Amino acid sequence: MDNDEDFDTEADANCDEWIEEDSTPCQCLVCDAVSPSAGEVVEHLKQNHSFDLMLVAKQLNLDFYGRIRCVNFIRSQAKDNANFKLSSVANSVSVWSQGEKYLAPVIENDPLLYALDFDDDEESELATKFSQSVAVADGDQQKVLQLERQLAEMKEAFTEYKEMVRKTFLEEPMSSGVGSAVSSKPAVIGADETNWNMDYYFGSYAETEIHETMLKDAVRTESYRDCFYLNKDFFKGKIVLDVGCGTGILSMFAAKSGAKHVYAVDNSTIILKAQEIVKQNGLSDKITFIRGEVEHINLPVETVDCIVSEWMGYFLLFEGMFDSVITARDRWLAPDGVMAPSYANIQIAGLEDAEWINDKYHFWNDVYGFDYSCMKGTFLDDGQVDIARKDSIITDPFILKELDLGSITPPQLDFVTPFSLKFNKSGRLHALCGWFDIKFEFPDTSGTPVFFSTSAAATPTHWKQTTFVLDKPLDVDAGTVFEGTFECRKNPENARELDIVISYAVPKTLEKRTQKFTVR
Repeated sequence: MDNDEDFDTEADANCDEWIEEDSTPCQCLVCDAVSPSAGEVVEHLKQNHSFDLMLVAKQLNLDFYGRIRCVNFIRSQAKDNANFKLSSVANSVSVWSQGEKYLAPVIENDPLLYALDFDDDEESELATKFSQSVAVADGDQQKVLQLERQLAEMKEAFTEYKEMVRKTFLEEPMSSGVGSAVSSKPAVIGADETNWNMDYYFGSYAETEIHETMLKDAVRTESYRDCFYLNKDFFKGKIVLDVGCGTGILSMFAAKSGAKHVYAVDNSTIILKAQEIVKQNGLSDKITFIRGEVEHINLPVETVDCIVSEWMGYFLLFEGMFDSVITARDRWLAPDGVMAPSYANIQIAGLEDAEWINDKYHFWNDVYGFDYSCMKGTFLDDGQVDIARKDSIITDPFILKELDLGSITPPQLDFVTPFSLKFNKSGRLHALCGWFDIKFEFPDTSGTPVFFSTSAAATPTHWKQTTFVLDKPLDVDAGTVFEGTFECRKNPENARELDIVISYAVPKTLEKRTQKFTVR
């Protein structure tokens, strides 16, 4: 960005990190229309909704906080109140102009908020006052210098004011995981814990980094590509629904494979970038983007021929996105339609890796002569997402759960499965290592199936493996069997997390033990 061109003052230049460029796509305040920039949204509001946002802000004498509140109030009302009218904004100013409720963005990374700079008004006012003061004090150099200092101090105060808004309400990182533009304080937006978890989930997928990681995962991305490109005869003329479209790569694969039309759905602001990407690649006529949750949107068609989604999380079911895919399937998939992928399973095997345990856990016992054991945290309570070495697996694999994605129901995603693992060599059992396999299949026997695995024996993926470390390692002999039950359920407080309970019998003593884990 050329600061000399885009900003009149040095103080404004310091704000360029949070004032978005004019080319950022932006959604209308009250309808689903998406414009190429925030400025064009303002024009759209004038032309299509007879509402002049900037004029209202000026008439109500709104400062920067007031403009933030105004935009978020309108967005929230348009979303939740079917009777809301823009004409009521000015009359209800007392409702939304105070407190913190409407300071947090309704839409993550809302470009309209980033464009709500107030330099033109306040700084021009400052300049006017300054010039007037200089005229009065003409010839008094000391007063001129004093006024210059005052003006600089006031400009600096405005800069700090805007920076505080940015850090507190627009770009505050989450308490854990990938940051987003959603505040980490649920009380600010008046949402309950469930809504905050949803905001965090969708907000995390607004970040470029997570999409870069997924796109660079060749196993993942090329498997989806092959699903389409190796089966063009099947997809020719078909209607495809992409659930959780992200940057739109799967939608573009579908369009390039001959699909008649693709409906791409996502509730994250990444969909605005996806729309731009599709336009850059000349596929806008083939792909329609719809922002929202599949539970609450409508499609312009009654049925689709294929539902594609990259919904898998760590240990397959982490993030709980497949529930939404099931909803889409039950609402729109034609009776002879295809799910892509169509099959998945979850597997476990025994793991021996003293070096990994020492590096991740025992390391904290002695850090340059100091006791850091409090840093071990929840290592033994959480499923550890990491790459397991192929030669660390010391049992045959065991399939815990098979999922026919065309028929499975949400309650069936929770399961309790007895397991039996046979040791293929003597050693020490440190943990159970979990992963999943994925298959794309087609009803036509001439179709080409596609398969990939996230096991330790396969090419590593961004899903890695999920390892459940035993609090006490077990000495085992080749040929013996390790038996127990594996329970997996959604966390009742955060359905995107998994609660795991592993109960087992120690091979040599048959002592019963139980250990609980969380995948988060």
